Amino acid sequence: MELKDSFVGRLNGLDFYRTHKTESYVEIPPSLIITDERGDAWTLGTDYAQHGRRFSWGVLRNDRHTGELAEKIIFQRGRVHIFGWYGRKTWNGRTFI
Repeated sequence: MELKDSFVGRLNGLDFYRTHKTESYVEIPPSLIITDERGDAWTLGTDYAQHGRRFSWGVLRNDRHTGELAEKIIFQRGRVHIFGWYGRKTWNGRTFI
């Protein structure tokens, strides 16, 4: 996959521009945004669910809900992973598996 000169994602209703992808290991939280190799902007949304004492928030990719809930998002070795009460899922380019 070829890196673009600038990344354009969408976050909170605004276009989001970055000139570099996110570092090789980043977690949300404490970070707010992850930018992957394609330039997609990842973050946690405002919708949430409670599972016992644990909370999960909607996972957003370019301001669109992915249909998943997560306690945290991790970008590691070029892959986006989400973690929650279900364990770990990895983004395969179309969906989380």
